[in-house]
Amino acid sequence: MKQRSIVNFSYWFVIGLIGWTMLSFVTGLRDRLASLPIYESIPLVLAVLLTTGVLLKMARDEWWIRYLNRQTQFYIGHETVVTWCLIIDSMWLIRKPMRRELRHLYRHITRTKASPEAIETLANELVERGILIVYSRPKSDHPA
Repeated sequence: MKQRSIVNFSYWFVIGLIGWTMLSFVTGLRDRLASLPIYESIPLVLAVLLTTGVLLKMARDEWWIRYLNRQTQFYIGHETVVTWCLIIDSMWLIRKPMRRELRHLYRHITRTKASPEAIETLANELVERGILIVYSRPKSDHPA
């Protein structure tokens, strides 16, 4: 799970690098960065690139949550949910609203005509990620 998330972040980091490089050539930002001392320009460039990568990754995760919510109007089979689990695996789920949206997605799917194995697969994935919490009473031999 971590490896998929890191690969996804690396992709958005590279996209940010390409975007900032193109922007620096067009706007002349490259000349200003070249005039800075190297000990100031390298941390500045790294901070901007990392921030851009994180923001693009979070925007992508938000887009996927909206996409999954739109897809609930169609029939949801087991193969569909397995694909969704791969998407959810690559999400960071940093913000509470993102986790809340996934809980709403699960509630919506349980109320539709989704297959039982699809519902179970999605529930297992959301429990693994800590989005759904399963409450159960402890089993003991002592009467309470």
